[in-house]
Parts: sequence; structure tokens; C-alpha cells
Amino acid sequence: MSASNEWTEWHLTPRGWESGSRKTDFVGDSDVPEPPDRVLTFAYSEFMSSAFSKLERNSEKIWESPNSTLVSSLLKKYGKCPQNISVEIRNSSPENLSKPV
Repeated sequence: MSASNEWTEWHLTPRGWESGSRKTDFVGDSDVPEPPDRVLTFAYSEFMSSAFSKLERNSEKIWESPNSTLVSSLLKKYGKCPQNISVEIRNSSPENLSKPV
């Protein structure tokens, strides 16, 4: 049994990065439907095998639209996948990142 094993799916949409399904310690799983207009999905995870081990972070692409032009355009506009589990960011456009969640 691990000390911590959490993950969040992040979906890139025309509105920015949106958080999706997630698993957090002590809260459990939260199943969120994928946005129908997503163009890219990453799974970001944080794992710690014991209280004495180093936190391992990983980001893995799990789905990509065949429309590579749109994917590239939205990545240029909104940047890389958030490296975040515990904070819910529904829209990661630059003007929204400065607002409290």
C-alpha cells in the first residue's frame, strides 16, 4: 500500500485547461465526464510509496484529437498541462489564473 497515490485528468478545450476525473487520498474518486470539445487529455499523477520516500510526479498524454492544427493552436494559447491535483481550475486562461478559486 502506498502512502499517497493521487491523479487528475486535464482536458484542453477552446476555453482552456479543464479538470476532469480525479482520485485524491481520503476523498476517493470523482468521475467527471470528458468535455465534448476537448482536443487533448493528460493524466497528471503524484505518488509516494511511503512517508519517507520522495514524491514522484508524472504527466502522461492519454488522448489527442487528430486535428493537430487545433491542438497546437490551443497549446500555444493556454500552455502545457497543469501540474496540479488539489486545486480545481475549470478554465486556465491567463486572466482566470490570477483569480481565486
